[in-house]
Formats: sequence, structure tokens, C-alpha cells
Amino acid sequence: MKRFLTLIVTVLLFAVALVLGLKNQQIINVNYLLAQGEMRLSTLLAIVFMAGFLVSAVFAILFYLKLKITNRQLRKLNKQQSKEINQLRTIAIIEKD
Repeated sequence: MKRFLTLIVTVLLFAVALVLGLKNQQIINVNYLLAQGEMRLSTLLAIVFMAGFLVSAVFAILFYLKLKITNRQLRKLNKQQSKEINQLRTIAIIEKD
């Protein structure tokens, strides 16, 4: 359900960007670091929107991978500690008898 809602929000954002692009057909002058050029405002909006989307996707993927690595390490530690607890319980039962 969460993925479905995320997909709907993403599609709505793309639709808003498309509507803004269709309403803004003026030619503007864009100054780059080393050059300048003319392009439609809708094209500039689309480029900036996609750049922001890609940057946020990269950060989300990096955060997700970090969580997966941490989760794997914690599972390994949990497994090791469970073995130690079981060994200590076995030793305690043997010493009781």
C-alpha cells in the first residue's frame, strides 16, 4: 500500500510539472557558468525537476543501502549472541546436575 501511495504521489508531481510546462512557453535567456543560451521555460522546468528527482533518488538509494548493511550486521551479531546464550544455558544446566 505504501509503494502504491508513493507511486501515486510521484505521478501527480510529474503531472503538475507537465501542466506547468504547458503553461510556460516563453523563451528565456539562461546563463551557464561558461556560456549562455535560450530555451523555453517549460524545458528549463523539466530539466530542473528531473535533476532534483534524480538527486533525491540517489540519496534515497544510498540511505537504503546503508540501512541494509546495518541490518545485515545486526542480524549477524544477533545470531552470534544467540549461540553464546544457548551455550551458556547448556553449561549452566550441566553444572546444576
